[in-house]
Amino acid sequence: MESEVVVEDDIRNEAGAFLTIAATSTGLALVFVAARIYSRAISIRRYGVDDYLCLVSITISLLYLAFVSVALTLGGDKHVNSLTQAQYGRVLYFTIIAFVPGVLSFTVPKFAVVVLLVKALQPGSFHRTVMWVLSVVYGLGVIVMLILNFVQCSPVQTQWLAAEGKCWDGRILVTYGLVIGVLSVLFDFYLALYPTIVLARLTMNWKKKLALSFSLGFGYCAGAVAIYKCTTLTHLIGQKEFPFALNDIMLWTNIEANCVLIGACIPTLYPLLVKISGVSALGGSSPFYTRGRRPPPSAAPHNLKAQQLHVLTIGSHSIRRKPVLDDLGSVDGKGNEGDEVVTHPGSAYSGIGGRKCDQEFYVV
Repeated sequence: MESEVVVEDDIRNEAGAFLTIAATSTGLALVFVAARIYSRAISIRRYGVDDYLCLVSITISLLYLAFVSVALTLGGDKHVNSLTQAQYGRVLYFTIIAFVPGVLSFTVPKFAVVVLLVKALQPGSFHRTVMWVLSVVYGLGVIVMLILNFVQCSPVQTQWLAAEGKCWDGRILVTYGLVIGVLSVLFDFYLALYPTIVLARLTMNWKKKLALSFSLGFGYCAGAVAIYKCTTLTHLIGQKEFPFALNDIMLWTNIEANCVLIGACIPTLYPLLVKISGVSALGGSSPFYTRGRRPPPSAAPHNLKAQQLHVLTIGSHSIRRKPVLDDLGSVDGKGNEGDEVVTHPGSAYSGIGGRKCDQEFYVV
């Protein structure tokens, strides 16, 4: 009897820790999404598909956290033997329902990252095809997993003890979940590795190169979390304390989702950073963003308005000629020696440290 009390206390303590960590992680992601939206508002003043995908992603994450919280409140933080069948059924119901937003929470932001990379780096046809093929294959795989989650028992109510029926061997869904987990890891690492390789080939200040690689390569963290999560899936087979056994997986699902979402937001926050600090994080000042408005054409420093430069965009081998206005790279308007010049967001001018791609701003 005493051992059961100790076990139940451990379950309750771990459930409380889960909610604290998950709420903190989701709250942090919410802050980054809000910062992204505000950064858009003060820079390009319009939103793209990836912005809306980020909004959908954080909504799904909040929904996932809500369902899991309800499951724990109804008894997911207790020993199974201390629950009635009705209580246990309700816990199972909300746990199973939470599976849908849980899976979508780390799937949808991946598509936001793909859209971001395609616009920001302008990859060649090969990498563009690879990105979208991976996206479609992974998306279809996730849809199949969501379907399997509900058709594994006949009738479906059998899963939450509301009806008598038969269910598949639990190893089927766990094995398929491992396959999707491996795909998720590969997807995360590809989306992080590609911009790192592209940026490594550019000639620019090493601080900027490091910052850009970090901001566009946050997927490494999500990939590492996904790897650990895959190692926990096999522990589900034969578990009697099923809702409690899921706590660890649900926690890492939440962390993985928020890592991907934060990674999708970081590269868009440069205008906000400059507006708050008044200077570039990588050197120089930016008085225009400090005042929260775009530089007018008449404000071009050093009469650079009419100056023409060859502009090499990130990830592209094409050379363009565009007028230059540096309000991002340095105080003197010259940038750092060795930096490649990329276009200024939301205007006809270009500068050091930002780039214009379909009128959108993506990098630090």
